[in-house]
Amino acid sequence: MADPVSLSSGLLALVRFTFQSSNTLCTAIQSYRNHPKSVRELIEELEALAVVLHSLSETVERQESIDLAILKPVLFQCGKACQEFEDEVAKCLSRSSESRIHFGNWAKLQYLGGSIDEFRMTLASYKSTIAIAVADSNL
Repeated sequence: MADPVSLSSGLLALVRFTFQSSNTLCTAIQSYRNHPKSVRELIEELEALAVVLHSLSETVERQESIDLAILKPVLFQCGKACQEFEDEVAKCLSRSSESRIHFGNWAKLQYLGGSIDEFRMTLASYKSTIAIAVADSNL
């Protein structure tokens, strides 16, 4: 059986990676003006994800003996998805003026063939999975 301290430190590293990736994406998107509704909703989802990740971080730090290793793939995928979506936003910016992404470019923005709304729903599923694990660990 793995040492609980090393399990929690590895999990904390993934939580930090995911938090940083989602926060960077949120900051990048917010730096542009004139967001369509789907982009505003994505920003709200990223902010809600940050709250859940903060709660997970506190839970892991407070309860070092807790084994939430099952969340590692979820955290990794979530962080990776945020990084990849940020790359797509950057590509959109390269086709727009310096300070604005045109509405048409927001509409064309896709992640793995899906729309912004589908990406937001993917983040929501990651967030829900993490929130359930945190709630379960606190019971």
